[in-house]
Amino acid sequence: MSETTTTDARIRRAMANSTKGEATRMTLPAWVRDLDLDAVEDVLGWRDPKAPDRGVLLLTHEGELTGIALRAGEGGVRSAAMCALCRTTHAAGRVELLVARRPGAAGRNGDTVGTYVCGDLACAQHVRVEKATAALRPTPGTTVEERRAGLRERARDFAKAVLG
Repeated sequence: MSETTTTDARIRRAMANSTKGEATRMTLPAWVRDLDLDAVEDVLGWRDPKAPDRGVLLLTHEGELTGIALRAGEGGVRSAAMCALCRTTHAAGRVELLVARRPGAAGRNGDTVGTYVCGDLACAQHVRVEKATAALRPTPGTTVEERRAGLRERARDFAKAVLG
């Protein structure tokens, strides 16, 4: 089995709130296939290239690689807003409500958890911004390492809320 196939299979198995069929149909971007999944420290996110209303957060939760499937909620934020995960303030229209279905019976009954996050799910890159720009404004007075640690903590809290 090639490394790409192994990476694809591991990510699909890690999808905690998706059915096997949903995980199989999910499109992985090329850059994800190049990841060393054993070395992933940050929270990674992407929108499904073939279904832009869907996205994935990939993180380490309770010591395991965990994927959380997300769907875009109704409408975006029309003013400057802060991502609840990376705490980066974005220009208007770049923060969206994304919801995650709970796994199991709760999810089948429509139970979801939502949060306002970076629309591109690129929180891991946003926390690395050294200086504020017109489009991205990281939390003032914090280092990149503090922002990375905060992102991991808040993403784990979101995963706990979704997975119960």
